Amino acid sequence: MGKTLRSYLIIEVAKSFIVGLGVFTFILVVQRMLEIIDLMLSRGVPATQVGKLFGLTLPGFLEITVPMAFLLSIVVAFGRMSNDGELLALRAAGISLYQMLAPVLLFGAFVAVSTLVLAAEVRPWAQRQAEQTFYEIAKGRATAALTPKVFNSDFGGIIIYVNRVDNDQGLLSGVMLADERDSYRRTTSFAETGRLVADEKNKSVYLLLVDGTSMTFHADQESYDTTSFHTLEVNLDLEQTLSSPHPLSAEPREMSMSDLLAARSALMAKGRPAIEERIELHGKFVLATAAFLMAIVGVPLGMQRSRAVHSYGFAVTLGVILVYYLMTSIAVTLARKGIGSAELDVWMPNIVLALGGLWMLSRTAQEKWLYPPMFNQGFRRIRQHKEN
Repeated sequence: MGKTLRSYLIIEVAKSFIVGLGVFTFILVVQRMLEIIDLMLSRGVPATQVGKLFGLTLPGFLEITVPMAFLLSIVVAFGRMSNDGELLALRAAGISLYQMLAPVLLFGAFVAVSTLVLAAEVRPWAQRQAEQTFYEIAKGRATAALTPKVFNSDFGGIIIYVNRVDNDQGLLSGVMLADERDSYRRTTSFAETGRLVADEKNKSVYLLLVDGTSMTFHADQESYDTTSFHTLEVNLDLEQTLSSPHPLSAEPREMSMSDLLAARSALMAKGRPAIEERIELHGKFVLATAAFLMAIVGVPLGMQRSRAVHSYGFAVTLGVILVYYLMTSIAVTLARKGIGSAELDVWMPNIVLALGGLWMLSRTAQEKWLYPPMFNQGFRRIRQHKEN
């Protein structure tokens, strides 16, 4: 195969890839985009911070949509070439299916590396930055919410009343706090003074009350008890403060590759299985490999003739992705339950994808239909009806 033809195939796939990436990313991001915009409209978050949050959410979606767009681009590109008779001309010129597959695999290697970089470094970094941004916003709103002589209920089950606020020293005077987060008990605390304290390490804010009294009503016993305290710390729910679409907690998904390896080694050295860390570590390579395997799956699917190429492409892409992620969900569940090897469980969907792709390639190379006979007859009738 000449250089010109290889470039032509790559360009055809790349054009559809860009369009598919935009469409799939928009579909997945639109709900999160609305949640983030709501922070600006109803919570008063500055537009600059909203824009920053939106940008930080994109890597997590691109990690998913890049393989999807790649599969769609192959099915659409080869479907169009099949309908226009270009693939027939190439085969008549002595170019085999496997020769046509070579430039697609080259493009697939680029997509796989991009997906691995997104999963291993970019997305964890973006999640950490988004968590820090949400924390800064929530911390600022928690401070601003405590205005004098106002009952504030933005902390998810906690109502706070402050008689006076000294902004210079950050002191609160005449504090009343009603905590109704637990259904089986309600606590009301009164304190002479208080202060908001930020815990940067745990990304939390708590209200430190000084010299006061707490009265707790126990619903199951229908009784009260009263306690005097010198200091009392009450953790404030920052996620409720912002209705945050991003959890303010550290997880393996937020770790870079080096941190993930270190966390796994530390846990296993203590005799713990480190299941979540192993799943996340292998999951990054599994997803990147799956992106590459989309080339093997997409080419034979795209060469099945269809009049409505784009509709067929979207339907096939969604079907393959749905089945793949269903298998992935089952595999992760098995790994977490300790059924078999965690590594083998996580890689099993890719093994199925690779075997299925090779089988479809073999069938297509022999010019055989991929679908069962009943589907083949249905496709022929649809074509004949459209041609008539």
